[in-house]
Amino acid sequence: MPAAQETMTADPNLSPEAPKGFMAKFRHHILHPELTPEQVAWSFAIGFAIGWFPLVGTHTWIGLGLCLAFRRLHRPLLFLAMFINNPWTMVPYATVSAYAGNLLLGRGLNLDLAGIQWKSLGLSTFTSRDGFNAALAMLKPILLPYLLGGMVLTLLALPVGYYGMRWLAKRLRARHHAHS
Repeated sequence: MPAAQETMTADPNLSPEAPKGFMAKFRHHILHPELTPEQVAWSFAIGFAIGWFPLVGTHTWIGLGLCLAFRRLHRPLLFLAMFINNPWTMVPYATVSAYAGNLLLGRGLNLDLAGIQWKSLGLSTFTSRDGFNAALAMLKPILLPYLLGGMVLTLLALPVGYYGMRWLAKRLRARHHAHS
């Protein structure tokens, strides 16, 4: 039997059947028998950092590229962490990024949103050069704070995600082995 297969079946306490429910699946990914807690932590941290990256629309491509470049990443966990930032959470992520950037620029918490007509922004805004230029001019007061804050939060997400997930992975593995 090849070594990779031996590792997968080496832990008889891991059930071969698929876990049911989101938390059970998440726990199953963290307890992945072929990866160390550090590899699990890096996979989560990289995905978590990509989720904070301020250039919306590039997250999936960045994640796919990193998964192809680094084979020992746990792909499902990376994508799970990356997609914490999704259409439902995008506004809070962008808001935190813009305020963080504003603070870093020394402007405090005063974000000038008065000139932004949110209802005029849409897919049609970005299909023409004129629409894109108009949107860029309208978003100019918050664009720099958003990009700066997003980049800084991307960099901060790496150690936070890594150490948080490494702690969780080690704790779950210790509990798993204590109960088995």
